[in-house]
Amino acid sequence: MTATTGGTTPAATEVWPRIALDDLLDVLTLHQNLSVPGEFRIRNVASKSPRSLGAQLLGTTVAAAEQAFPGLAVQSMHGVFPRGGDAARPIDVRVETVQSGRTLATAQVTFRQENREHCRVLVMLSRDEPDFLRHGRALREDVPGPDACEPFDCPLVPWETRVDGGDTAWDYTVPRPGRADIWMRCKDAAGDPGTARVLLAHAVEAFVIPVASRPYSHGDLARRGGRGTAVVLAQTITFHEPFSFHDWVLLRSESEYAGRGRMHGRLQAFTADGRLVASISGEALMRSA
Repeated sequence: MTATTGGTTPAATEVWPRIALDDLLDVLTLHQNLSVPGEFRIRNVASKSPRSLGAQLLGTTVAAAEQAFPGLAVQSMHGVFPRGGDAARPIDVRVETVQSGRTLATAQVTFRQENREHCRVLVMLSRDEPDFLRHGRALREDVPGPDACEPFDCPLVPWETRVDGGDTAWDYTVPRPGRADIWMRCKDAAGDPGTARVLLAHAVEAFVIPVASRPYSHGDLARRGGRGTAVVLAQTITFHEPFSFHDWVLLRSESEYAGRGRMHGRLQAFTADGRLVASISGEALMRSA
C-alpha cells in the first residue's frame, strides 16, 4: 500500500520506505484490549511514509488472528486496502469471528482510525491434520542458492536479503525480466512457525510493484509520462507448510500482467530444501505522473 509520486523512477533504495527491525518486532508484539476480546490498538512502524504500510498491516493480521484463535494457524488470508491510513495516528485492530470450529475458523480483521476503515482482511485458520494426498511444486534445481547470490538493501524488509546481482538487480537504467528470486532469513527474531508467517506476510508486499517495473528502464518510463502513483490494492496469501525464518526462504516473484493502470503479481515461497511453503498473489495500481 506504499505510494510513490514524482516524474522519474526512484533509485533502488528509494523504491521502499526504510524501517528498523527492532521497531517492527515491537509493533508486531500485540497487546489485546482485555475489556474487549479480539481488539488491539497499534502504532505505525516508524518510516518516512505518510501512510500506514500495507506490509505492516498484513504481518499484524497474522499475529492478531493467531492470538485470537490459540492453537490454530493462519491458512489463508485476503486483504484489501480501500484507502490509506495516516502514519501519524494509532490504528484500532478488530478480529471478528465469522465461524469457529474444531479444526477450522474464519475471521475478519479490520483496521480503523477514528472509525474510518482503511484495510480489511478475511482470514481462514486451521489446525494441522495428517496427509491424505501429498504433492507440491518443487524449487527448480537451477535456481542460484543464497551462497551464490549477493546481499542487497531492501529498506522495507529489514533482515538478510540476497538476489542474483545484488543491488544491481534493482537498477532501472536497463530493462530486466519481470521476475526475481529473493532469498531472505531473519535470525534476530524468534524461529517458530508463527513468527515466520508474520514476517513473510510483511515481506510479500515489497516486491509486487518493483518486479513489475523491472522490464522498463528509466527512459522508457519517462517516455510514458514518468512513474506517478503506485499502490498495492489487494494481496492473498496461502500458507501450506510450517517453516522457520531462521533458515533461508526463497521468495520467487513474477509479474504476470500489467495494463490499464493495474498489475498482477504471483509469488511463491520455498525453503532451501525445495519445499513450497506459501503461495501469494498481489494486485496493484500504477499511474503515470
